[in-house]
Amino acid sequence: MAAFADTFRVREPVQILKEQDKKSIHEAALDVMASVGVRIHSKVARHSLSKAGAAVDEKTGIVKFPSDLTKSLISKAPGKIVLAGREKEFDLPVDGRHCYYTTDGCGIAVWDQKSRTRRLSVMQDIKNTAVIGDYLPYCSIYEPMVVPSDIPEKIHVVSAIKEAFDTTRKHVESESTTTPQEASLQVKMASEIVGGVEELKKRHIISAMVCTMSPLTLDGNATDAAMVWAENQVPVHITGMAMMGVSGPATIPGDLVVNHAETLALAAAMQAHSPGAPTIYGSVLSNMDPRTGAIRLGSAEALMLCVFAHEMAKYVHLPSACGGIGSNAKTPGPQSALENSSMAIAGVFIGQEINNGIGMLDCSTVLSYEQMILDNEIVGRALACGRELQVNRDTLHLDMIKEVGILGLGKKKGSFLGERATMMEARQFYQSFFTSEPFEQWELMGKKDDLTLAKEKADWILKNHHPMRLDSGISSKLGDIVKRAAKE
Repeated sequence: MAAFADTFRVREPVQILKEQDKKSIHEAALDVMASVGVRIHSKVARHSLSKAGAAVDEKTGIVKFPSDLTKSLISKAPGKIVLAGREKEFDLPVDGRHCYYTTDGCGIAVWDQKSRTRRLSVMQDIKNTAVIGDYLPYCSIYEPMVVPSDIPEKIHVVSAIKEAFDTTRKHVESESTTTPQEASLQVKMASEIVGGVEELKKRHIISAMVCTMSPLTLDGNATDAAMVWAENQVPVHITGMAMMGVSGPATIPGDLVVNHAETLALAAAMQAHSPGAPTIYGSVLSNMDPRTGAIRLGSAEALMLCVFAHEMAKYVHLPSACGGIGSNAKTPGPQSALENSSMAIAGVFIGQEINNGIGMLDCSTVLSYEQMILDNEIVGRALACGRELQVNRDTLHLDMIKEVGILGLGKKKGSFLGERATMMEARQFYQSFFTSEPFEQWELMGKKDDLTLAKEKADWILKNHHPMRLDSGISSKLGDIVKRAAKE
């Protein structure tokens, strides 16, 4: 576990929001939950909350949460969890000192760099991206990235999850689940792998994203699915998506209040239903483009919203999956590099624990194989910037500095190049995907641009990387689950 997880270990997080600001946002959200309430379209969740002491109006579906009840329920959720891989080597402790990155899901199209057009996504794209995600060193969690247009809609989710389990040994996250039936099927799959439901409750090899509906609404089917996940101790990334100016106020604090209230409402429902269920505070917040009303996931405001949402998650002692990388760019290039780099750096410095978004464009609707490679580079650089700095006698090298001396003088002429320590320590430098050869050498090598190199790398991975597949017998059982789902 340590070798893989240590890749994502970062220094002590930087705090940005003042404690008083966090308190004000938190108390405002509690006020909204108690006075306005949250409409919950799930009878299961409403029943559990009513038993716990919430005020439930069955005619409207509105639930009002006494502040003390909300605090009591939220306190039941674990503050630290481990997102397990199929193999323990890939287990990920979510403990406030690691910064993990996932692929993103729900794409409906694929960008073709050669023809510069889009095509519909198909099951082969899930198979391909699972292989690439398994290979990429800075992709820690694989999430099926597209909707496969070439298979029946009712088995989109379970088919994609089966392929993920078959291919990668890393942790698998499910994003597209929309019904409790789909959640139950995925629980069956994960249980087959770990040896039963009780073992799954201990070893979280799958987690799931469940979105709220802004403002102040929880969807019925999605919330019912969250209850199934909670019953089986499957970690749920509660993903609020309040957009400033549309589904939330046009101020960062106001939008955070709406998001905090929605997130705490679903977290409270999960704890009322299954106390101790692993619950992750996950937010992908944004603002509208004031000229068009369109979403701006890669904006400066979106970056800060997700930074602050992360800090609100830690304020209530919940694991955090707020934001990540995800560009509005329509094609891979300067815009996606700029937006994703700024978000990745911010995530590392604040200690954001789970970051969504590798490989997707145009607000997570378009898969790009090239962007997967570029995002892996972006994440690697960000993590290199976030390494914990060891300041001690060995790293200060005071004796060496005195011995090497002044440039051009003395036996060593002021150069550290010949020092044994230099040779050893230089091996720890971050190794970029991009080369740094002189211009003339770059010309001789074909003058390849960044996207050409990224495309070649993706093609090389698909040809040469052969993941350790799931046991064939277990894979067959997962296939039977998919077949039964198709018939039902």
